[in-house]
Amino acid sequence: MALVLQNDSRKEAALGAGGEGLGVDGFDGSTKKESILSTSTSSYSQQEIAKTAIQNSLALEFDTQRNDATSSDSPGPTLFSKYYTDYYYYTNSVYSLNSYDTRDSRVSVPSGFPANTSLGASTGGFGHISFTFPSNPNSYYNTNMVSSSANASKFSPFKSSYSLFHTENTTAYLVDGTDSYGKTTPWHHLTFKWTPPETGSTIGTATYYFNDKDMDGTLNPVGSGNVLNKSISKSTQVDTKIFNLQSGQHTVLWGFTGSNSSNPKVSSKLVDFESIPSLVEAHATSSIFDQNLNKTITDDSTDKTVLGGDKISLNYQLNYDTGNADWNDIKAHFNLPEHFKLTPDSQNNIGTIYYANGMIEGIPAGSLATDKTYVSYTLRSPLNSNNSTAKITFNGTVNNTTGKDLEVTKQPAKFVGDTNISSAETPNFTIKYNPTWWMSMKPLTDKNLLYKQENATLDINPQLTYSDKHDFYDSDNIKYTFEVDNHTFSKTLPTDSNSDISSNTIDLRELIDNDPSKIDFWSLFPNQTDVPVSVFATDKDGIKTPTQTFTVHVLQNKILQIRTSKNIEFSDTTIFNKNKILHRKTNFILEITSFREPWSLSVSATPLEDGETPFNGSLIFIDQQNSMHPLTDAPTFVTDDRTLHDPIKVDDISQKWDNNSGILLKQNGNSKAGKYHATVTWTASDIAENI
Repeated sequence: MALVLQNDSRKEAALGAGGEGLGVDGFDGSTKKESILSTSTSSYSQQEIAKTAIQNSLALEFDTQRNDATSSDSPGPTLFSKYYTDYYYYTNSVYSLNSYDTRDSRVSVPSGFPANTSLGASTGGFGHISFTFPSNPNSYYNTNMVSSSANASKFSPFKSSYSLFHTENTTAYLVDGTDSYGKTTPWHHLTFKWTPPETGSTIGTATYYFNDKDMDGTLNPVGSGNVLNKSISKSTQVDTKIFNLQSGQHTVLWGFTGSNSSNPKVSSKLVDFESIPSLVEAHATSSIFDQNLNKTITDDSTDKTVLGGDKISLNYQLNYDTGNADWNDIKAHFNLPEHFKLTPDSQNNIGTIYYANGMIEGIPAGSLATDKTYVSYTLRSPLNSNNSTAKITFNGTVNNTTGKDLEVTKQPAKFVGDTNISSAETPNFTIKYNPTWWMSMKPLTDKNLLYKQENATLDINPQLTYSDKHDFYDSDNIKYTFEVDNHTFSKTLPTDSNSDISSNTIDLRELIDNDPSKIDFWSLFPNQTDVPVSVFATDKDGIKTPTQTFTVHVLQNKILQIRTSKNIEFSDTTIFNKNKILHRKTNFILEITSFREPWSLSVSATPLEDGETPFNGSLIFIDQQNSMHPLTDAPTFVTDDRTLHDPIKVDDISQKWDNNSGILLKQNGNSKAGKYHATVTWTASDIAENI
């Protein structure tokens, strides 16, 4: 069969050849003239064939017969008429050679044909779909492929046959198909779209969509479907000059033609019109509105999730676009999505229709099928240019008690009136489950942090637990949110568990350093302070742990301090005192305080003087080995500690001295009477690099 757009002067009576001509193409008349003495053949010319087609036409053919002269499936010549001439001396037999699908790659496509045009047609086991130009003489080409094929004897005495140029030839299963639910259906849905030329141009576009809908209105995107109901779409450019339009003429006739073979298994061709251009143009749309989330879901939405228990509305809108008649007696058929339960109103209506003219109509509960999956209702008001829309709403709830997300597939709705059939379908959406469990975090302990320690880290190890034996999954993400001094930082990590306990390690120092705010980490953790840090975790379902707060104790990184008495007094002496060593007269304090700082202590002193009078002697240091070291020559080693102490350690150095050790005064002889002074310098040095 073929869908034909034409401007033939015969109008509705226009008809082409039968058989391979599908009622639209020309007749490839081939004549065999026989007598007792001779046999001869002749064929129509291209022009003669084209004149027998529907004139000024474009055809979209749906061809189930393989009319290929080189194929073993070829039916061979078909006798159309037989008559006698010259007083019955000659017999004239007129045949169709049934070879319009014969392919010959040697033949170039004539100029003026659209792209993707070739001679013949690639035909699968159950046919092909192609655009053709039946009244163009160049559409027919006489090829000698038959003479070199295995079918030469079948076609004898004919040595050549006509093939037809096909545009956008596509193999298709033109047999009983199966719908999206696997049910066998004898129908294939077709949408044909004509896009007129732009102003100043004569080039329009013809587009078809085959198997784009199931019988119940379910939409099938291009490329979807199984082998028997594959959704196909092709387009071709059409120069409207082929229609030979007269000045001021902007319309053509359209309709279907067809032909059958003598095979009794070949079914009749039937067409059921959904909509007829110029009579009523209408379309339907559908969406879902989640009343709890205040969110509309359409096919184009990026977020198609609702929550179990949410109240939602199924919304359909019928739109009367243009037409010369009312869209009457609209029978609406709705397949309801799974896991959706209708909620009747106080009048026991399960749905409401809102018309453009202000009329409101309830859909009674009796319209719901006994299995509660289907609603059927006939609208009371027609749609037309004065009442152009009808919004149909069903309210209900969605449920999910499975403990996992439920994917809800689209469901069709079909609106069948006496002048139009339109369809729509609810978008796919996901019902997220309602968690009944909760999540907790193990109490976190306080942390010590050394101020400005090189490569410092602040590792936090939250351990999470689900209640009710609900498990984490290693594909799930957990978001950890920290608050420090009114600044918020977050990090999302996958769980490391497939049980009801999960843990992660987050370096809070790294998290803050990488935060877009670029805040300085140490400005949040000043030296020698106690900084509270709050944290909570959120899972993929939005379940949060209670907020926990722990304290970060910011400690000084290193300490090395000396505490000494301000003065050291030594024993008085006289010129008659022969003691060479003068001992300390009073207690002397010398302490070293260290934290994470190994150290070495040394001492030096200036000469003892009373004004400009020097003392005849010097300050000395006697160590534990009773060795004497003068303090005026160079700094003298006292002691050291090469251990990293944590916590702080205080070493009382002077407490380890007895009366004959430590810092003392040596006299070399008599000195002039007076009070002598010197300055003693104690030096504590960092020796960490030498450890």
